Amino acid sequence: MGLVRVFPSVKSNVSIIGLLTAAGLLVCLATLISFAGRFWWGFELATHFRVQYTLALGGSTLILLALRQWSWSALFGVFALLNLVFFLPTFQEEASATPAAGNSPTLRALLVNVNAENRDFARLQGLIATAQPDLIVLLEATPWLLDQLRVLSQRYPHQVAEPSADPFGIALFSRHPFIQSQIVRFGDVLSPPAIMATLAAGPRPFTLIGVHPWPPVSADLAEGRNAQLRALATRVRQSQHPLLVLGDLNLSPWSPWFSQLLADAGLRDSRRGRGLQPSWPVGWWPLWIPIDHALFSAGIQIQQRAIGPTIGSDHYPVIVDFQVSGS
Repeated sequence: MGLVRVFPSVKSNVSIIGLLTAAGLLVCLATLISFAGRFWWGFELATHFRVQYTLALGGSTLILLALRQWSWSALFGVFALLNLVFFLPTFQEEASATPAAGNSPTLRALLVNVNAENRDFARLQGLIATAQPDLIVLLEATPWLLDQLRVLSQRYPHQVAEPSADPFGIALFSRHPFIQSQIVRFGDVLSPPAIMATLAAGPRPFTLIGVHPWPPVSADLAEGRNAQLRALATRVRQSQHPLLVLGDLNLSPWSPWFSQLLADAGLRDSRRGRGLQPSWPVGWWPLWIPIDHALFSAGIQIQQRAIGPTIGSDHYPVIVDFQVSGS
């Protein structure tokens, strides 16, 4: 009778160990592939899931330790740490290099990838009414959406937009007047439209950029996105004003191209010290990654950053409170 009870337990443990090691090895392989993300667009896709890799490998490590599988638990623990170091700085607050002036007003910017197929305007309107942003950047803005948004014209009289029926329309709504505004294209003439607007809403002018590069789902589109990011960095470096860049950049903070953008443009990530704040895909929490970004240059101080409620899109909104420094 004792053997009958023992054998199923041993067999069960062997099955658990086999499943965990097979799954863990696959995640280790994905981790190794991610380190080659700069060399091929398919490998770059593996860079976006550092958090998922860490949780999977960390959980496997603990279970295998309990089952006294020392070698496997050590291997998976090392790979969990390799992934952890990529996003741990997200929780470490970064000292501000440019304190805001005492008389600088706090401004609120709202970034929303609305999804071109989304017709739930009421939830977007409710978010705007609740958040009361000074600036609204809308991605995937369609002619239908802009027609609905005419009700906001009195509150947001300053607007620049290039709507489109495809997923690359864009619009900016502002309570504050523009010193200048324009539709630009980072990269070649076929690149998706972006917006650059300089505003005087603080102690000195600042520039807001709204951008939505190509999704890197093929070699050509990945190279197109990277070219757009390089052109964006060049334009940022040429600016004489502090900058706030808002956009669905179609990459996570762990992509090598994101790090390259920050280095080339001299920008900082507003998520630093505020947690992961994943923004996509809504409803698929095991795959959540942050691809909607608010980046800022010297002369901008971020006061607060948060993820907003769902508005019927596959992206969560991003809400950023910021100040412009006086010098």
